[in-house]
Amino acid sequence: MAYRPGGVPLGGDRFDRSDIIQVPGGPAPWGQVVRRDDSDDEVDLGSTVSAAGTRFHFGDFDVDSVCQSRAGKIGGGCCCCLFLVLLIMLLSSFKGLHATHFGILRNSLTGVVSYGATYQGGRNFIGFWNDYLIFPATIQSIEWLPGVPQMSSIRDLSPMNVRTADGLMVELGIVTQYQVVRDKIPDIYQTYKTDYEGFFISNLRSALQATVAEFKATELYTKRPQVAESLEKTCRKVCQENLQGFLTCWGIQLLTVSLDPRIESANVQQQVEMQKQATESMKQKAALIRAKTTVLEADFDRQVKLVNVEADAAAVNITRKAKADAEYNLQQARADVLTTIQNTVKNGFAPLSSQELLQYLESNALIENTAGAMIYGDFASATVFANGDNSKMKSSQEL
Repeated sequence: MAYRPGGVPLGGDRFDRSDIIQVPGGPAPWGQVVRRDDSDDEVDLGSTVSAAGTRFHFGDFDVDSVCQSRAGKIGGGCCCCLFLVLLIMLLSSFKGLHATHFGILRNSLTGVVSYGATYQGGRNFIGFWNDYLIFPATIQSIEWLPGVPQMSSIRDLSPMNVRTADGLMVELGIVTQYQVVRDKIPDIYQTYKTDYEGFFISNLRSALQATVAEFKATELYTKRPQVAESLEKTCRKVCQENLQGFLTCWGIQLLTVSLDPRIESANVQQQVEMQKQATESMKQKAALIRAKTTVLEADFDRQVKLVNVEADAAAVNITRKAKADAEYNLQQARADVLTTIQNTVKNGFAPLSSQELLQYLESNALIENTAGAMIYGDFASATVFANGDNSKMKSSQEL
């Protein structure tokens, strides 16, 4: 069995120090010991490896082999520990950044900031000795409103008190949105560190107060679009000039305008009176338009009647002229027929006289109209006879 100096066995129980004797021949640098053997007077030298490199055995047990196997285990354990440390360092070098954030690197040991690259979201290999300086990548809101905002990310400020052009103090409820420019983040940190929003709020408040001071209190109501446009131009100007383009103004809204209750009551009354005047003016204009419309309607009716009368008169004239022309043409045709008959039908070689022509026409009428009524006798006592109908016989007196 092998023993450590002091009599502690490497793999067994402690034994009595009386069994240990000093080796003769000088001091034992590592406490060389010998052990008595009860079977005889001979002793076996045994020890750990001394400083001089002495090697000893206890019977068949080799102390040097035991030491070598322990050293191998210790070396393997050290390699495993070193590997684990390196693995932890490698994995710690990958650090994540939220998708809604920008980030630049800062050495967590020395505090030195790297202005080279700007990261946005994801997991990046930046080294375990670095961490992120975070900037928002989304649109940020600043509210000058009473009450508590619904979202915790909104910067809540009290309503803005501004004096107008007519010297009245008004309380404005304004909301503005801005966004950090990614390429300007290193410059932002060099100039303002992380307090860029406070600088932006301070400059924007002063600029908005100067802009509102150009309007009267009543114009904040009556010229609301123009006021909103001026506020937005002011916000963009602050971002571009005062903050050197580090931020972009996404929008600004004028939500509320509050005055002193007495002043606001007077303004409301003034607006009501103005509305009444405008209403009466519109009524007068409407009445005037209706009167003009009535006059135009009467004139149009007169013109229509005049046109209709003229048209009726022209129609009567045309109709009468047509009838007269037709009658004239009929008489002319009859005259032409009589002249033709008189010249064509002759009594021998002489043309028909007027009496003979009349008899000819009577005879021709009887021949052509056999169903017509016949008159017998002279006009004073003539009787009209209708063929086939005795009821149609009438005297000249009845006719």
